[in-house]
Amino acid sequence: MTIVNYNVAAQRAATTMTRNDAVMNKAMSRLSTGIKLSQAEDGPATIGVYKGLQTQALTTRAAIENINNAVSYLRTVDDAGAAIENILMRMKEIAVQAQTSTTDTDQRAALNTEYHALGDQWDRIVADTKWNGVQVMIGTDLTIGVGSGSTITAAVDDWRSTAFGAGVLAADIATGATTTAADAAAGEAFNSFEDLGDAAEALLAMDKVTAALEGIGKSRAELGANINALKASADSLVDLADRYESNASAIGDADYAAESASLATAQIVSQAATAMLAQANAQKNTVLALLK
Repeated sequence: MTIVNYNVAAQRAATTMTRNDAVMNKAMSRLSTGIKLSQAEDGPATIGVYKGLQTQALTTRAAIENINNAVSYLRTVDDAGAAIENILMRMKEIAVQAQTSTTDTDQRAALNTEYHALGDQWDRIVADTKWNGVQVMIGTDLTIGVGSGSTITAAVDDWRSTAFGAGVLAADIATGATTTAADAAAGEAFNSFEDLGDAAEALLAMDKVTAALEGIGKSRAELGANINALKASADSLVDLADRYESNASAIGDADYAAESASLATAQIVSQAATAMLAQANAQKNTVLALLK
């Protein structure tokens, strides 16, 4: 039957071309972005899971960065603590030298001057040691956010000389570090460095420094334990973030082999549909021959 009002073949070819263009556009979008689920319509049932995994991966990476910053923070404290420890070792050496009766007045005065100068350096180091502009050696615990409202707390001791015998390090320091009951009550067990006026005072100074060194050794051990624990937590979170990203990739990333094949098929079909549309339109031209 020869009709002209409806060119069904041409309409079918045009519809095929329209649908095929949509397939090509989607394939080209996925190939250009590497993402299969760029819009909700690309996977209504899975896009929520995909975005959720992406969010978990991002927050886990942020937690890893927080932990690495905390490790850097604690290492800063430990480095400064090592410097203080070296100072106290020298102070103990001076105190031992001052205990001998062969030390004359001038020599004892020189030793006393160095001893107090080193003590001043202790508190200067504590005051000047900062991380991102924040003082890190004044006994403020470190809180690390690890996502989902969870936090990790790392204890940081008070390294000021005034804290020895009264502050956070009190449990780490022998009671012999105090001078008098009044000093202990006032929390000034070490902030007033002993004069090395005679052998007896030098012995008392040495006892104080020895107790302080013991406390610092324990405090640095705690820092090392906290650093190792945080590094282990970071390693665990790295594995977790990798799993989140792997699962998200499996759901939402484009398969280049499949998308390339889909694009090639769509291009072939598009060329064929274009040719058939031209044939369908040309077919109706034969009706004109009947009218001549």
